Amino acid sequence: MDKRWDLSRLSFLVVEDNAHMRAILRSILSGFGVRQIFEASEGTDGLELAIDRQPDVILCDWAMHPVSGREFIQFLRAERDLTLSTIPIIVISANSRKTTILEARKMGIHGFIAKPVSPIILYQRIGGVLDNQAAHGRTKGVSRASTSTSPLNITDLAPAGTKRREEKPSQSDLDQLDDDDLTRALL
Repeated sequence: MDKRWDLSRLSFLVVEDNAHMRAILRSILSGFGVRQIFEASEGTDGLELAIDRQPDVILCDWAMHPVSGREFIQFLRAERDLTLSTIPIIVISANSRKTTILEARKMGIHGFIAKPVSPIILYQRIGGVLDNQAAHGRTKGVSRASTSTSPLNITDLAPAGTKRREEKPSQSDLDQLDDDDLTRALL
């Protein structure tokens, strides 16, 4: 880790249906110095906590029941209150297929981490969200950022040995990547 962010004054909401995973994330966040951690076991409880507590960052699973991470994000991004609708969301999920990542990105997430969670990757994603927020203000995700935010760069996504280009990738470019390449490079 080459940069340190002070997370002690930030509040986090963890929306995860697996109690063991919630405990792991709480432990990791506590290790980062986070003092305010709210927890929800599914999307409905997460929405109530997001409205009530207005956390600085949300960590959310994708596959939950009865209200999924997808539905949670959809409801939150549709909220009229800009403070709520622009809370940074990092999805943490075992479902790291290309289609899931691209769908989540289009819905307005700020990061995606495949399980099992690496504390270093989580810390870097949180730091990236904070840096982006400091530079561009709050947004409804990386795909909905202001025009000053650079588009997805194929340089970061191209598999080894392919010609690098500085333009937005086509669907065929994305299809050539394996799921691990996309998960590591997309967000």
